[in-house]
Amino acid sequence: MKIIKIILLTVLLFVSNTNAEIKEIDIICDEWPPYQIVEKDQISGFSTKVVKIVFERMKVNIKSIKAYPWKRAIVTVKKGRADALFSANYTNDRNKFAFYPDEQIVNSHWVMWVREEDALKFESVDDLLGKKVGLVRGYSYINDLWDFVKKHNIFEEVTNDEQNFKKLNAGRVNFIASELGNGFHIVKKLGIKNIIPLESNPIKSDGLYIIFNKKNVTKSFVDKFSNELKKLKQESLYKLIYEEHFKL
Repeated sequence: MKIIKIILLTVLLFVSNTNAEIKEIDIICDEWPPYQIVEKDQISGFSTKVVKIVFERMKVNIKSIKAYPWKRAIVTVKKGRADALFSANYTNDRNKFAFYPDEQIVNSHWVMWVREEDALKFESVDDLLGKKVGLVRGYSYINDLWDFVKKHNIFEEVTNDEQNFKKLNAGRVNFIASELGNGFHIVKKLGIKNIIPLESNPIKSDGLYIIFNKKNVTKSFVDKFSNELKKLKQESLYKLIYEEHFKL
């Protein structure tokens, strides 16, 4: 009888702990304006503000938000050293260790950028042949792009997008791949006038998500986040935050 009681108590404790609401969370990101803006150890930006509002409405305290280079950020959340990471695209590899909410923070467009005077076009990866392409280490992009540039050894990797724009401006690469909103922010910041996006043929249009380590966070918690985010996106507040950062 004592053994049965112990077993029942253990099961009840397990269920109780499993269903316990998460009250505090560690989240990370990279520096990727206007989505994540790092200034004097303070992190703001579009995605940051949206994520903060959702957690506030869930009554979940953000213990810390830290910014790392993207590849390090992915490894950090994969190993469970942080509970969540934003703003991440969907990949099958990340889905193995992280929960994705049903609702994305925002949809974003990825394009090729070139120097205006070079008059280059991008209709397919074949247009990259014989050119040098700047990419960011750890970014997902699309498989067709990665496969092509690796096959022909026509790419160079950097740690962040700003480095790529500087290389393109200096003529060290012919194309760079970058998210549209982030690219506009960078060229404005650097005061570059001659770099343009080839918007007519995007590399991809993809959602940006906050992803949660499966060992640290429950699926039910992620579902709650997704529901609150969906509600926020239906409010005028979400539009105001978007317009603040993207100047529609």
